[in-house]
Amino acid sequence: MQLSPYVAEVQAQLRAAAALGDDATRRVADALSAAAEPATRLAVLAAVTAAADELTAALLDSADAPRVSVRLDGDELHIEVRVAEPARETPPDDAEATARISLRLSEALKSQVEAAARSDAVSVNTWLVRAAARSLGTNRAPGGQTRASGHRITGWVNG
Repeated sequence: MQLSPYVAEVQAQLRAAAALGDDATRRVADALSAAAEPATRLAVLAAVTAAADELTAALLDSADAPRVSVRLDGDELHIEVRVAEPARETPPDDAEATARISLRLSEALKSQVEAAARSDAVSVNTWLVRAAARSLGTNRAPGGQTRASGHRITGWVNG
């Protein structure tokens, strides 16, 4: 999807509005429309990204839901739909876990946990074990060793 036609439309609308004024007004509008081009591109990208996020959130209510992502490559906006792999059961991070607990959650929180586990393609139990380990600042590595928790950064860069 090319962004240029959308940016050009915003610029044309600015010029049309400025046509009501004198020559000085039209010159200022031309300068402003050129200066507003990067901001317009970022606004369009932000709007499409927000729409993709809303679509993904809405789709998570169904099993094996696809994920929608947006990225910018020069003037080209790429929208990707990735089909989720079926959830697979994996053992907890700590293979020797023997302690069991009973956990009471609100229905809303339970739904969010299930959606997050489905998104990560792991069982709810594995997701909860990992969340607890992250919350405590450590992750269990094979062999029972602990390692510092990492950070995940997502987003886009305009360059």
